[in-house]
Amino acid sequence: SKGIQIHLPLNTAISYEATKQFARSIAEDLAREHPRLIVAEMAKTLRRGKVFIDWSQNIQTKTTVGVYSVRAKHHQPFVSVPVRWNELKRALERRDAASLFFDPAQTSKTERSDLPGPVQLLEYLGETLETVRRRLWDCAVPAVPGLPHDFLVHSIAQHELQHAEHVRVIAALCERRLQRAAPAAPPAAGRVEFAGGDASIGCDDVAEAYDNERPAQAVRVAPFWMDSAPVTAGQFAEFVQAGGYRSQRWWTPEGWRWRAANEVGAPLGWPDVQPGQAVSCISWYEADAYARWRGARLPTEAEWETARRAGLPGCGQVWEWTASWFLPYPGFRPYPYDRYSTPWFGTHRVLRGGSWATHSRLGRPSFRNWYVPGFREIPAGLRCAGDL
Repeated sequence: SKGIQIHLPLNTAISYEATKQFARSIAEDLAREHPRLIVAEMAKTLRRGKVFIDWSQNIQTKTTVGVYSVRAKHHQPFVSVPVRWNELKRALERRDAASLFFDPAQTSKTERSDLPGPVQLLEYLGETLETVRRRLWDCAVPAVPGLPHDFLVHSIAQHELQHAEHVRVIAALCERRLQRAAPAAPPAAGRVEFAGGDASIGCDDVAEAYDNERPAQAVRVAPFWMDSAPVTAGQFAEFVQAGGYRSQRWWTPEGWRWRAANEVGAPLGWPDVQPGQAVSCISWYEADAYARWRGARLPTEAEWETARRAGLPGCGQVWEWTASWFLPYPGFRPYPYDRYSTPWFGTHRVLRGGSWATHSRLGRPSFRNWYVPGFREIPAGLRCAGDL
């Protein structure tokens, strides 16, 4: 439906049919009181120049019974969210209708707590699936200039795998088992050394790579070492027991403020973990503090990708924090739309390697994940690194 949806709390148990009749009565009463302005009948011949109050939308199978209404546009989906009358008036005065819709780049993740109900979500998913099938069948998927004609199909399918990972992670988080992934084989002790030199990072595969992976870059890497496996919960426990969360010396100023503000004293879900599994559910701040306590550091993402291409063992247990900020490579060009990567540059840290929840198709060495430094509700851990 188009236009404005007005939501009124009824504060009582009531059926959809009764709600529909109630809405109809209001619409017809208003139409009688203001016949030159309002109409309550759907006939287009009667609606011209008037406000049509569509009371018929108040049924269980319509998304208008949900406060949050998801709609699709040709370039990206958007969500119509509840607004106050003063917000509506301000948007009208400024002729800024876009301000009335949900914009992920302008809304922090901590504010995205309200969602449509299950019925509305399932209905939307069904409608979207049918639309996608129809457009694929009709070969009506838009092309992206300069990319293969089927790029958008492959890109969306790949992106859907990332959402599937989010679902698995959220399910594990809700069941309080996110930090309890099955232990991998016992890690090889010690570290792996790399001679450094000229290396290549990124990916030029236009059929698979996201915009932030392109173009491939020639880089010069100094000699370095990395842990042969992700840090285990048992190893991280030594940091906790040694008072690492109580000693400011190991933390960046921002990390120490984050730790104090959130009263963090151990990884999320601690100590319900197995010593032999990779430590998980830690923020970048915690990973960085642990590395400093070890007398080491986090690897840069160039070092991490160089090591991975050289056969770095133990990848895929947890996402691994790197020292790098999420930034564009030289020659970066946004696609398939401008704001897939660009809103997050300079404010998020890079993770590499994938986790137990990641699909194998996303396991390429160049794949970049990113989160704000204080986020830890994910299967994220670390390896230590250092110079040779």
